[in-house]
Amino acid sequence: LLSVAGVEADYSALDEQARVALLRRELASDRPLGSRFSDYSEETAKELAIVEAAAEAHRRYGPACITHYLISKAESVSDMLEVNILLKEAGLWRAAKGDEPPHAPIMSIPLFETIGDLRNGPAIMQRLFALPAYRALVASRDDEQEVMLGYSDSNKDGGFLTSGWELYKAEVDLARVFENAGVRLRLFHGRGGSV
Repeated sequence: LLSVAGVEADYSALDEQARVALLRRELASDRPLGSRFSDYSEETAKELAIVEAAAEAHRRYGPACITHYLISKAESVSDMLEVNILLKEAGLWRAAKGDEPPHAPIMSIPLFETIGDLRNGPAIMQRLFALPAYRALVASRDDEQEVMLGYSDSNKDGGFLTSGWELYKAEVDLARVFENAGVRLRLFHGRGGSV
């Protein structure tokens, strides 16, 4: 999307700080990146079709029909913001206007599932809450954010004991980050089939 729109030729080559800065700029505007007259890769077209289907479901059945977008293997703040870029393309993200916070009827939920993800998850959430627009979005949702912790992949990644310990530490550290940010934490425990 960024490349075809002429915004950034090689997004994947950017470091995390540059990615976050670029995504924040894009999310501050309601201008879509996509065009029905442009050609996209099969993967991009499939991802856009998912958010378009969600937008159509919202139009037909109301916003309560789809309220969450789970981000598997969330490893960075940019992973969280990228989802909102996709939602914006389908009209499911509105930029902040004056005193009004940004609006997104679908909550982005990180899934921290590997040992590394569990260790980095609290810092990712802390950096995310430090972004004024994202924090305002969370405030508009009654100051609540959901996080999913993956038991199956962390178990495969580190073994049963390491997984259990890292899951416990992640929960404690996430609770501390959320408390400091004034956000209620809702944990979703993804047990999977191998635990």
